[in-house]
Amino acid sequence: SALYLHCHPEAELFYMEQGEVHFYIESQELVLHQGDGLFIPPDLIHHAEHEPGTECKFYAIVFSTDMLEESLPPYCKEYFDALRTQKLNCIYPITDTDFNRSLRALLPQIFQYFEQDIKTCELTLFGLLLCAWQELYNLHFSVLNEKASFSPTRAEIQTAMKYIQQNYADAISLSELAAKVGLSEGHFCRSFKNFTGITPFAYLNKIRIIKSCELLSQTNKKITDIAILCGFNNISYFNRVFYRVMGVPPSEYRKSI
Repeated sequence: SALYLHCHPEAELFYMEQGEVHFYIESQELVLHQGDGLFIPPDLIHHAEHEPGTECKFYAIVFSTDMLEESLPPYCKEYFDALRTQKLNCIYPITDTDFNRSLRALLPQIFQYFEQDIKTCELTLFGLLLCAWQELYNLHFSVLNEKASFSPTRAEIQTAMKYIQQNYADAISLSELAAKVGLSEGHFCRSFKNFTGITPFAYLNKIRIIKSCELLSQTNKKITDIAILCGFNNISYFNRVFYRVMGVPPSEYRKSI
């Protein structure tokens, strides 16, 4: 494995300096060649594999999108809208095409500072990330924003997603979510899946598993305690959902970190 199975609440820019990898994000598979890159939205499960016996060299920078957004005036909010509501659609391979040329050229510029003292290049890196974000917006995010603007329930689904993100540890019912946004349960379920690609409860479980991954990797808490903290009252159910989402049991995931 070139990159172990994991997820994190930050965004990531990945750059292949040498070789080739098969990159897996959620259910998507992408092949990246030398010079290619990839934008990985926050909270998505991903890993990479390369052919045994072949050499590959890559770099990755993990960064907070909140940090970028908060550095800009409030009217720049739209540059980040797609990421808030359409994370899966925000995956963007930076391959060798004419329209990717400017963004692709930024990647080696970003990673040339890999071994430098951060205090000598922090502001430069921040500026380069903003340049990369502008390119991502021009090439991809603006198109997603335009498509989403035609959804009559966009604001309601965004509200429901935010509520789930803030209350994932609590027992949340379908009727509660639908009532929060003023829609019938049937209409809410259809709209949520049309907008996100998954059902409300699949999204809730996904958020819970992502939070459990953070606790598994960053704390020494018992797995049973982590399950409860993330909204699972049944350890067997937690194990089943974790395996379904991550492809490995929680104990094995913790060992791989």
